[in-house]
Amino acid sequence: MSAKITCRCGACGFEITDDQPSLSLLCGCTDCREALEWCAKKGGLEPVSLPELIYVKSDIVYIFGLEFMKAFQLRHNARSTRVYCKECFSVIGVNHKSYRDNVFMFFKDHCVTTCDLSIKPSAAIYLNELKDTNQINNLKNIPLIMSFSKKETQQFRSIEAVSGSFNEIKRPRYGQTLKSVIKSISKMEILNR
Repeated sequence: MSAKITCRCGACGFEITDDQPSLSLLCGCTDCREALEWCAKKGGLEPVSLPELIYVKSDIVYIFGLEFMKAFQLRHNARSTRVYCKECFSVIGVNHKSYRDNVFMFFKDHCVTTCDLSIKPSAAIYLNELKDTNQINNLKNIPLIMSFSKKETQQFRSIEAVSGSFNEIKRPRYGQTLKSVIKSISKMEILNR
C-alpha cells in the first residue's frame, strides 16, 4: 500500500510505494541536531534531543510542490542531503551516501505521513554526541551505539532490520529515488556549519 510524506503546511511532498518503514533508529548525532535546530530557527518545529529516524524504501511515484522544496547540506561535501519545505521548514526526506538509493529517512513528527509508524526503534545511535546524556538511562531493550567503534559497527550491522534496510531493493522500482528528486530541485544550499 502506498503512503504519503508531506511537509507540515501541505505545500509539498511525496507518495511512496510502500507504507511499511523498514527501520527506525533513535539518533543523538550532531548533524541531525544541527539540521533540525537550523529548521527551527527558520520557523520549523523545535527538535527533540534524540529524534526518531524512520527509513522507507526510496521508491517515489508522485511528487507535488517541487517548487516549494529545497535541498541543503550542513557543509560542503557532506554525506547527508536534506529536503525541506521553504514555507514551513519541515524536513521531508534525508538521503545519505550509505543508503545507496535503497532507502531514505525522515524525522518522525517533523513531517506528516500516512506510513505505518508502529515500528519500534531497532537501536539508539551516536549516543556519545547526545547533549542530554540522562536520556541514555531511559533507553531499554535496544542496542546502544555510542560512537561506532569497530565493535559497535559490527553490532549495528548485525541487527536484522539494519542489514535488511540498506540492501538492494528486491522488487522492481516503480518510481524514482530521493537522490534523483534532489537533482531536480533548484541549487543546493550549503550551510557551512
